Amino acid sequence: MKTNQTLVPESAPPVWGLIYAGLIAVSTIRGYFHLFEVPWYATQLAYIAVIFLAAAWVFYSGETRQINLSLNVMLVQMLPGILTLVWSLGLWIVRRESLALIRRGTSMISYQLLVFVMLMGAGILFGKKALEYTSFGFLIANTLILLDVIRTSGLGATVSGMFSFLLSAGSVDNVISGKLEVQDLTFGIGILLVYYIVAGKGEHWRYFHIAFLGFYFILGFKRILFPAVAAGAAWFLLTQRMKRKTHIGFAVILGLILIAVSMVYVILIRSGIWVALCESLGIDLMGRGRLYGYMESYYQISPTFLGMGNGMVSTVLEVLEKTGNRRLHSDVLRMYIELGMPAFLAWCYLTFIFTFTHLTKRYSERVGGMYMAMTLLMFITFLTDNTLEKFCPEIAWHLLPLTMAFEEREQLTLSLHDKPLINVERTDLWHRNLKTQEKEENRAYQTEDPVMHLQAFREERRKNRMQ
Repeated sequence: MKTNQTLVPESAPPVWGLIYAGLIAVSTIRGYFHLFEVPWYATQLAYIAVIFLAAAWVFYSGETRQINLSLNVMLVQMLPGILTLVWSLGLWIVRRESLALIRRGTSMISYQLLVFVMLMGAGILFGKKALEYTSFGFLIANTLILLDVIRTSGLGATVSGMFSFLLSAGSVDNVISGKLEVQDLTFGIGILLVYYIVAGKGEHWRYFHIAFLGFYFILGFKRILFPAVAAGAAWFLLTQRMKRKTHIGFAVILGLILIAVSMVYVILIRSGIWVALCESLGIDLMGRGRLYGYMESYYQISPTFLGMGNGMVSTVLEVLEKTGNRRLHSDVLRMYIELGMPAFLAWCYLTFIFTFTHLTKRYSERVGGMYMAMTLLMFITFLTDNTLEKFCPEIAWHLLPLTMAFEEREQLTLSLHDKPLINVERTDLWHRNLKTQEKEENRAYQTEDPVMHLQAFREERRKNRMQ
């Protein structure tokens, strides 16, 4: 009889986790840390180091049981990025764009796809613990940035600036608040904070993570994140109380609504109605109206509009914007301009509907529900920000389904060896479809205990049913 230690795949020891957390921290602090110069390629090198770390762990331990799940979860989440890359390359080749432009656009999406490969490595290394080590990495990075601000501005000035900014509810900026507005980290921290509050009840150090993630979340004070976090948390709590079919139905409806809102939002911006409406309501767009105006001549609202290709919006803005800004501050509008209507709608379907249904049916309602909750959170930020170009929210968003799938698989594996199979059939949340569950249970037996093959599995099931 195998012990629980042999049933559950072995993860890399905590020392490896601390190295990983340090790499995540290094990948994040560029542009916010001034004690020493952090080169632009530090982020990519850190991600590549995680990949080599995972390969070294597999070679050292011989543990390969984490690979298949990591690969499956990451591949389905990579599909929107792969679509973007393939569609853009097709456009550039047909239009015979310059090699320099193709190289720039390809490198931008390649950096984003590198995040998924890095997360695959994190899953191979740590399984469900990858989320905890990633949270430590974010906290280390934000603490280093805070200490750097204290070093340069002084403790008294830092505390005074923090309190004056927070007491004004973020309406009055100052030098300190500007230095502490770590946008990339704050978005990622907001996602992890939702998980630890609504879903991470069994996690080690849960209240530690809630306390410090909450502190840095408030310190970063991204206004759009407050309604986004509330919406994501509410969606997860609501859908986990639903029956399986109801949950899937509601999530698909939400996905269709997000696609419709995306198209309406693009149309309102293109027609000028959105900017005029915000101005009439006294809403400060902080220069976004000017940026949207720059791009008007580059796209149309038409099924025949095929887009400009990935990264082209930033190329245009670098030339037109006097400040050198290359961010459009609306991922919805940017993706439409770069992909065109047909590919944009396909991208929305893969992101808002397909990935959720795949994760839910293959793993569990909890895994799919958390993905959809974080997708709703991210979508709200897509409207007015460039979150898709930030690494930390991408890491947190796509790592959550992976680590939760590992947790679900571990619970299923242990339950198959600790409970009568007839009870597992009645209570297991991994699969409600009996045929699918039988295949998964048989695969688990064959993987964990090769001696028990299909015939023995079916014989045991028959005996349990007769009792």
